[in-house]
Amino acid sequence: MNETETETLRLDPKRCALIVQDLQNDVMIVGGAFAESGSPGHATEQNVVENVKALAAACRERGVPVLHVWYLVEEGASGLKLNAPLFQGVKDSGALVRGSWGAAPAEGLEPEEGDYVVEKMRMSAWQGTRLENLLRGFGTETIIVTGAWTNMSIEHTARTGADKGYEMIVPEDGCSTMNPDWHNASINYALQNVSTVTSCAEVIAALGR
Repeated sequence: MNETETETLRLDPKRCALIVQDLQNDVMIVGGAFAESGSPGHATEQNVVENVKALAAACRERGVPVLHVWYLVEEGASGLKLNAPLFQGVKDSGALVRGSWGAAPAEGLEPEEGDYVVEKMRMSAWQGTRLENLLRGFGTETIIVTGAWTNMSIEHTARTGADKGYEMIVPEDGCSTMNPDWHNASINYALQNVSTVTSCAEVIAALGR
């Protein structure tokens, strides 16, 4: 995103919604099922928890709905179709089991009163969930997407949202993945054609007071 675009970013809080996606212990916290991927380190480098926490607080203050999208499976990943390595990895690692520490949101990103939780079993926040019904009810036109992993769930959600006619906003410091290379490939290339890439601070400023 160039300097001119950053300076002119304006958002109408009444038409926006914030998605906090997959920022769960197993995904990006030390001790989680996928910790060996490098995701905790990159999340720390990005300061993603604190950045998203501040953005969510600002959204609540301005009346912007905050939606927590969680990847959840039952014990043994029953019902999870294992048609791709990612899904096989969820089952093999015993990750993201409903009610477990690993499936819980990272500390500081717990839902607050008035927030919404959307459950999913695929990469995209749209697939098989109630997300779009909620957004239509809110009158949402612009979606701010944060979370993990940048090059997987964030890309999937942003691409589909753009196809559905929503304006997609991706604050890059509100996202993380397994390493900077994968993150930058998404931020600098893949997401450029389907979203406005910016920062959490710029989104907060664009929402006004």
